[in-house]
Amino acid sequence: MNTLVYDYKSISGRVFSKMHQMTTYLAMFPPTLPYVIIKNFSKEGDIVYDPFCGRGTATFEACRLGRIGIGNDLNPLAYILSKAKSDLPRKESIMKRIFELENNYTNIDITHIPDEIKMLFDNETTLPQLEYLKKNLQKSDKIDIFILAVLTGILHGKAKKDNSSIYCSVSMPNTFSMSPNYVKNFIEKHNLQPPKQNVFALLKDRIDKLFTIKEKYIEYQSLDKYKQGEVFNTDAIEATKLVKRKFGNNSVQLIITSPPYLKVINYGKYNWIRLWLLNENTEQVDNRVTLYQRLQNQNLKDNMNLQEYSKYMFKLFNSWEYILRKGGYAFVVMGDVKIGSKVINLANETWNNIQKIGNCNLKLVDILEDNIENDDKQKKVTKIWGSKRGNATRIDRIIILKKE
Repeated sequence: MNTLVYDYKSISGRVFSKMHQMTTYLAMFPPTLPYVIIKNFSKEGDIVYDPFCGRGTATFEACRLGRIGIGNDLNPLAYILSKAKSDLPRKESIMKRIFELENNYTNIDITHIPDEIKMLFDNETTLPQLEYLKKNLQKSDKIDIFILAVLTGILHGKAKKDNSSIYCSVSMPNTFSMSPNYVKNFIEKHNLQPPKQNVFALLKDRIDKLFTIKEKYIEYQSLDKYKQGEVFNTDAIEATKLVKRKFGNNSVQLIITSPPYLKVINYGKYNWIRLWLLNENTEQVDNRVTLYQRLQNQNLKDNMNLQEYSKYMFKLFNSWEYILRKGGYAFVVMGDVKIGSKVINLANETWNNIQKIGNCNLKLVDILEDNIENDDKQKKVTKIWGSKRGNATRIDRIIILKKE
């Protein structure tokens, strides 16, 4: 088991489909991990499920490998990204839609747009085009969802050394956004000017690259076996009911997931620019998404947060009994977390608490340790504005459960 799971470190994440790189996302695991687990613990046609799917890494990799990839996430950005990857339109259809949007484009009023958005983009060409796309791309249409997902990926990012850029914004991080005030001060300090970008041209160029497949990496990039999947946008326990309703009892062969960690990441706060594009409220996203935020709202003391987190995971694990097939596995990635000065082995502590709460209906096979502190390929937080890297979870652990 250890050898099978750790095989993923022998493969570079760079060889996988460019679809995985559509938009960067905080605390994502590399495609190598779900690839190895899916290949070894499921077969073509099986259902593979990720109840905290993030940008859809496991869900897309399952679809690409001929499985039915199912995802779920409360974060509207995660939902859009995963939905786009789990129901891929034809490239020709996407390009046709972009040409249609471009041909129908007329300059649009931007006076109502907040100054914190205006400061990021060229106000003459780029921002009016973004506002036009924001108003015209429909979240009910699979092609528009795909274009919207790609647009979140090119919305902001760093310029090259020659000042050219594949992004719409002033030069800034691509992975996440610092606070509006921080960005404002940074722009003023470095006298940054937003580039005049044709958003339609950037989209077409990006989509070309996303669909590019290199022959020497065909095993990791081919879409020949691709199967359409499904993505939900709700709480993980509620999502179990939706999976059961749509696919039936004992329908899932494999679960691969990484739940939100305690007190680690505010997904909304660090994606405020992308959430503007999606017409979503940053604070509402954080309150809805982060388990820790839920606990804060209940006015619980810090030493109670882990207990409540464990209760939630206990309910979630037991809900999986109804959808997992007999002999099916669940791989749950949990990173160690720091609360105050104390580092908590979240996986072990959660499992120990679950045992105290009651019997888990799934059998614990193992808890594997994966040290990522010195592994550049697996770091979860990129460099911030050219400064030192942010604090990343140093050790990931994988809880392996089985339905007997």
